[in-house]
Amino acid sequence: MTRTPVRRLAGLALVSTFLLTGCGSVTGFNPGVAVRVQDDTVSTDQVRATATAYCSASTESQPGQVVPNHYIAGLAASSYAVRSAADQLMADHGVTIDSSYDQAIDGAQKQLAPLSDAQREAVIQVSAASLYVAAAETAVGRDVLGGSPSDDDAQAAGAKEFASWLDDHDVRIDPRYGVSVDQGTVVATDTSLSFALGDTAKKADAAQPDAAYAATLPASQRCG
Repeated sequence: MTRTPVRRLAGLALVSTFLLTGCGSVTGFNPGVAVRVQDDTVSTDQVRATATAYCSASTESQPGQVVPNHYIAGLAASSYAVRSAADQLMADHGVTIDSSYDQAIDGAQKQLAPLSDAQREAVIQVSAASLYVAAAETAVGRDVLGGSPSDDDAQAAGAKEFASWLDDHDVRIDPRYGVSVDQGTVVATDTSLSFALGDTAKKADAAQPDAAYAATLPASQRCG
């Protein structure tokens, strides 16, 4: 599985076009739970707060851009799911996140300096989730391969481990967020959402939400 190099912070564009993997969707969620990854849960309030801060950052940084609120909520929920899964995979292998992630985030902090703390945290949480997964895969891949593999080889090996982990563990997103998984690929279950299909390497080509559709929504249902 090939991905964008983890040293490049392409995923930090607001209302990002990254693709997240491994996030299932099921019915029967406990009230107030948005994401469940094994025993780790994220509340609907937490997802809502992240989506709200992300929206305000987007509105300030890209005035005139309009997207449906549920698109941003789906991105936020997915980011929590995939980060938690990556954390648990790393814990299973006794490794920590590859240093490339921290280096990328350190560089992004300067670009995000005009934002409030909450906005900055939300943008990094959502838009850098794919980078986090890539760095986690690299760390896990080095453990699997041993020796001194290249970054690409390590990430490829780690991606296989991550895919297997997702297949074998309980990773769920509340269906209200409009995201489902099909053979390891995230798809939109709500056709008004515009997540792209395909491997995470295609995240740079993922579709943006339909701006014309978003503009027809009531103000309470759109960002921008």
